[in-house]
Amino acid sequence: MASDLMQLGISGLRTSQKQLDVTSHNISNVHTPGYSRQVVDQKAADAQWSGGNYYGSGAYIDSVNRAYDQFAARELTLSTTQLEESNVRQQHMMMLDDFTSKSAVNTVNSMNDFYNSVRSLSDHPNDLGSRQTVLESANQAANSFNNSYETLTNIRRDVNEQLDVTLERVNALGQELAAINTSLQELPDGDKNHDLLDKQRGLINELAKYTKVTVLADKGSLADKVIIGSGDTLVSGVESSQLKMVSGDPDLEDKQIAIVNGNQAKAIKSDHIGGGLGAMLSIRDDVIDKSLDEMGRMAIGFSKQINDLQQSGTDLTGAMGSALFTDVNSPTLLKERVLKPLGSQTDIEVKIDDVNALKAGDYKLTTSFDGTDYSFRLFDPAGNEMKQADGSAYIAATDTLPLEVNVDGLTLAMNTVMGTPPATGQSETVIIQPMRRGAANIGVEMNDPRGLAGHRQTNIVEANPNNTGTAQLSQTSQQTPDALAGSYQIDIINSADLVAGNTGNSGTATFEAISGAAAENAVGNYTITVNAANKLSMADDSGNAVKLIDDTGAEVTELDYPLTTTGNTLTMVASDGSQVSVATLSNGAAANDEFTLAITTSDKLTVRNTQTNTLMDLKDDAGNTVQALAYPLTNANKEITFVGQTNPTLSLSDDANVGDNFSVTLGRSSAVGGNTNFLAMQQIQHEKTMNEGKSSVIDLFEGLATDIGMQKSNADKTVEVNQLDFDAASERVSNISGVNLDEEAANLMKFQQSYMASSRIMSVAKETFDTLMRAV
Repeated sequence: MASDLMQLGISGLRTSQKQLDVTSHNISNVHTPGYSRQVVDQKAADAQWSGGNYYGSGAYIDSVNRAYDQFAARELTLSTTQLEESNVRQQHMMMLDDFTSKSAVNTVNSMNDFYNSVRSLSDHPNDLGSRQTVLESANQAANSFNNSYETLTNIRRDVNEQLDVTLERVNALGQELAAINTSLQELPDGDKNHDLLDKQRGLINELAKYTKVTVLADKGSLADKVIIGSGDTLVSGVESSQLKMVSGDPDLEDKQIAIVNGNQAKAIKSDHIGGGLGAMLSIRDDVIDKSLDEMGRMAIGFSKQINDLQQSGTDLTGAMGSALFTDVNSPTLLKERVLKPLGSQTDIEVKIDDVNALKAGDYKLTTSFDGTDYSFRLFDPAGNEMKQADGSAYIAATDTLPLEVNVDGLTLAMNTVMGTPPATGQSETVIIQPMRRGAANIGVEMNDPRGLAGHRQTNIVEANPNNTGTAQLSQTSQQTPDALAGSYQIDIINSADLVAGNTGNSGTATFEAISGAAAENAVGNYTITVNAANKLSMADDSGNAVKLIDDTGAEVTELDYPLTTTGNTLTMVASDGSQVSVATLSNGAAANDEFTLAITTSDKLTVRNTQTNTLMDLKDDAGNTVQALAYPLTNANKEITFVGQTNPTLSLSDDANVGDNFSVTLGRSSAVGGNTNFLAMQQIQHEKTMNEGKSSVIDLFEGLATDIGMQKSNADKTVEVNQLDFDAASERVSNISGVNLDEEAANLMKFQQSYMASSRIMSVAKETFDTLMRAV
């Protein structure tokens, strides 16, 4: 009996000791992150049959378990990823919001200062001090753009450095998880090593801060598989992969995360990686790069419009204006906008044509060669393949280069693609970044204030809205000589052409047609004859007599010869009854001499000075002076050249109809005190010359600032929501797995009493045994 009692006391003592051990372990780890409360599963030992009854044999510890729920733990892991992603995004959006409120707004202020200095200069266009102020303001504006670019690229560089640091920690976590998997497999009953499992879960939760994590249990093994992002395995069994940053192709600055397995590195889709890594990639690619493009678009729009005005005016010395800012289409910049693979022989230039049509973002051009033709696929900044209206490729296949393509205000000049010629089956992708470095490339090229072009020659070319034809009149040069300053009207007319002949006559008289005679109603072939009686008559090609006008104005069929009319003029009566002077005939005709006159009509072009109401002298194709040019114009470029000028001034295309006319006003090329160009420069401040006529240059900044402000506000709200989700998930895990000190203190007292009671049982057993021994 004493022996049984002793065994009961020992079992009670042992179970109480284990309960005290586990309770003490719980209390010790009350503040340990990720610790799961452990619970002892105590059971009664099997009863013993004795004397017709079963008697209990004490208790034993069946197992020690974690207070753990995998669904609550998975929810906490997911909410950790979401919270960290929103936190990282919020931190970077705060930096970018600070950028728009400080560095970028300084750029806008400097642009406004430039416009204000031009406004002051327009009041005193010849003042060198005011001109110098404009140059200084231009320098300040260019420097502000440069500083904004530097600030954004520094933020971008910091993001890349943070990505590198984060990947180092992710790799370390992967190695630690692989080591835990190894331990769990090597240790006996590794699945009961609760502290090691807690450490594993803690590492997974830390990993979840950086990326989306999925844990898959491996059947038949204690080594879990850890998957990150949208399906890339970081830990498989006891092996861990490595993550690293790799340079983009062909954009080396577009660094991407890649997972390394052996000697191969596979890029991970940044859209689905999640966590802090996903937030940093999203901020870099979607926000910072867009900001760089928008600042570049502002710089290009600002500088190109000012340069265009500069180069259309004249400076203080009377010379044609030169660029104030760096030429956006300099040979270096044309090629800089194209990013191609290392070693590529591709030669593509990107020219800025129309700032109003420019779009922010990258274009992607993929070219393939089948041995005969080049095929192209062009993708817009949104990643959509561009197509023609009929659904065909935006750039048609061709077997020859070079090739020029216009897209969104750009001209792509493809001089060489992949070599000359490329290999059959070869393909290549290039990235086109028209705006990315715009803010970095802007600079001031002018250092002499006299070079500012204040006067702009005002030339107006307009077609009469009532014209029935479709011909277009244009200037051949932005600057025309001052000698041509004035107002003109260009008319398309149908007029007579007169050709005189006197071949084979014996006399010496000279017969000449009158150029420009209004003989449109006298078309035909005529013969003029002087008879033996010194009478002159005129007949048509049918032999019918034509009435003539004598020196008294009377209509006759014969005139005395030599002619007594003024200037020896021969005047005929046309078919409509009008009188037309068509030719002159000098003295010296012999009897029976005959002269011929052919009258036809054709379309012609005349230029009339509307101030003097006189026809202008023009040069025909042979350089002769005429007052009417055959129309359509017969020279290659359809140009009109005034007498006294070396270069043509105007150009008129075909397809004008008789009766069409055009008005032209040519201003003076130089004017002391001229300010028309300065006034035009001021207008750029508010004119909607960007974004397809929807925005001014400064409006682009307002749009960028608004976009970043809204994203920051959304990030703030997202953090609040995700924090609530995280707190709720943490509370659920805490309720299940957390250590309650009050509960554990009560357990400590309970198990201490049990321990003491078990000790008393053992004392009673000893006393009983001693009593029996004394009785013996």
